[in-house]
Formats: sequence, C-alpha cells, structure tokens
Amino acid sequence: MTQNDSDQKRLFFGVEVHAPWPDELPDSRTLKATHRHLTLAFLGESSYQKIKGLIPRLPRPQFSVGPVGIFDSCLFLPRRDPKVVTWHVEPFGEGDPIALYQEQLSTFLDEEGYALDHREFLKHVTLGRSPFLAKEWKRAFEPLPLYFQNLHLYESHSGLSYEPIWTLDLLPPFEEIEHVADIAFNINGESIQQLFWNAQIALAFECPELLPHLIPQQQVKTLEEIIIQLNDIVRRADQEMGTPFKAVSFHGSVQKRGRALTWEMIVDV
Repeated sequence: MTQNDSDQKRLFFGVEVHAPWPDELPDSRTLKATHRHLTLAFLGESSYQKIKGLIPRLPRPQFSVGPVGIFDSCLFLPRRDPKVVTWHVEPFGEGDPIALYQEQLSTFLDEEGYALDHREFLKHVTLGRSPFLAKEWKRAFEPLPLYFQNLHLYESHSGLSYEPIWTLDLLPPFEEIEHVADIAFNINGESIQQLFWNAQIALAFECPELLPHLIPQQQVKTLEEIIIQLNDIVRRADQEMGTPFKAVSFHGSVQKRGRALTWEMIVDV
C-alpha cells in the first residue's frame, strides 16, 4: 500500500445523537446505539491529512450546549428505491441550530474544494439498512425525544461501524444524577429559555408519553417560571394518562458553568 493509499479514508462530519432508544427494533441491519448520528457533511474517499490540516480553521458551532429535538416520523431513503430506514428530526425550541451550523460547515468545505451533496438538508438519523420491512418499522415507530452532543469527524468502516477520529466536545443539555428516592438532572443551557426547553426534554427521556404536552413556544424569564410551567406539564399529562412524576421541586438556583448555565432539577416520584 502506498502512502497516498493509506491516507485515503471514507470521511464525514456528524453529530452524535442520544435518545431513550427502544430495547427492540424491527429486523434489519440495525446500527448500534453508539454509532447513531446525524450526518452534516459527507466527504467520501478523502485525504485525512488534508482535512486534518483544515480543522483549525473549521467553523465552530455557535452553540456550546447540544441542541434538543424530537423524532417525529419514520422515513425510508432514498424515496424511490429505499436503502436505509431513518427517523426524522424536528428541532425543539426556537430556530434550528443544527441546520444553521450544517450550512456554515458546508459553505466552508465547498470553498475548500469538496464536492458536497447540495440537496436540501434533511435532518434524519439512520437506524438500519436494507433489507428491511417498511411496514414493521412504520408500525413500531413512536415519537421520542433526543439530544445532540459532540461533533465528530467520522471514519466509515464496513459493517455499519463509524469511528470518531476528531471530536469537538459540547455540553449535553442534561445529565441524570444520583438522588435519594427521586429523579434528578443537571440541566445545562445558554439562557434561561434554553434551560426550560432542555428540562422538558429531560422529563420526556424518563416518560416519552409527555411529548404531546410539552410547550416549546412558552416563554420564561426566571427559574420560578420554569418550575411552574414544568409542573403544569406534569399536572396536565397526569390528568390525561398518568405519569411517574409527582412534581418538579422548587429547589436550587441557576449557576454559571463556562459559557453555559446549569440548574439541578429534582423531580419527586
């Protein structure tokens, strides 16, 4: 193998995706949860040394905390002759920070001579590859909350394996923490409003049935307002179908954490 051959890798930029994945999915060549991601820019067979040299100038996301969203439908792509089963991502909150960053990243790579796919950016996460039974996947699909975390340059290997070979760390929007008899999270965000969005998604990770009751458009300005609105979500959901939650505690304060804010949310169960 020549040096030039060894430098060629199948590369793409993507962001890792986390969700309360089902324990079982319909039969297909299913990706392991640790390999599930959203592709931002596919480079194909490319020189690793070239892209490594560009990374110091790579545009960074405007967000330091991973955005949140909802899987709202099951898609089979490409539409004419599907080869993959995917779940579509709908952003949660104001704007679409992932789409905005994808546009910035693609513009940079275009200017550096990479031939990218310029079709409309469709936010989706691949779950499996053909052969698969579309009817089974459609029947099994239920909306789920999700969050994005670290940005990676991935190398694609055979066997549905994707290895991060460069990483830009982002704070997760929430982290579950130990708490006696209750459920607790550290909620991260770059504003009070984002703390509210991320706290809603954290609750939905524990109880995805809450999704229809979430209120991304509701504006809040204080921690007290966040807790009041969260408890209203829990109350309405509990009246309709029952939830594992009693209430979100009026507890704690908002702390500064680098560029981000953090709040310890305790949920009585």
